[in-house]
Amino acid sequence: MGALNVRIDPQTAAFLERVSRERGLTKSEVVRQALATLRAQDARPSRTTPYERMAHLIGSWDSGGMQLSERTGERFARMLQENKNANRTRRRRSTRRTD
Repeated sequence: MGALNVRIDPQTAAFLERVSRERGLTKSEVVRQALATLRAQDARPSRTTPYERMAHLIGSWDSGGMQLSERTGERFARMLQENKNANRTRRRRSTRRTD
């Protein structure tokens, strides 16, 4: 078994001491159990889809009557065209000085 020395802040040390005393374990055993739990959680693939994780949020906002979802495609197309035009005008600057 490998050995590891770790420096922890006083609050974490007090927490570790309390948990080990309450459970009747050594501090090393508490740390080993905590690391085993982290390893198990990390190895477990997420079985929920992003939709399932956010389902409780969908439809919970109010735009304040601004009708933000209407005609978004048209607004997006207009924004892209404006950006394209702005880029074009910046590229067409003359290299000659007009002094």
